[in-house]
Amino acid sequence: MIQIHSLLTSGELPQKIDTNAREMRLAKNLSRKSLAKRTGISESTIKRFESNGQVSLDALALIATALAAKRQIAELFKHERPVSLEEIKQTGRTRGRQ
Repeated sequence: MIQIHSLLTSGELPQKIDTNAREMRLAKNLSRKSLAKRTGISESTIKRFESNGQVSLDALALIATALAAKRQIAELFKHERPVSLEEIKQTGRTRGRQ
């Protein structure tokens, strides 16, 4: 996964997400109106999301599903487990008293 999020401020991250969603919608040749019908979300909510990144988590999940991006949303906070002994040694202790 690309580490672009670490390069963005908390204010820039929603803008990046709304831009990506708009580009994905347009690449699939969907209007806001047709996306609203697919998701059950109002067209004005989709417009607001694409303008300033403000949307509820439920609406974001519906939009992601309609745009075939459900996997990306589902893996948003996925914890990557170490795969080698060296990675395990580098992670150190993560739980309990320190």
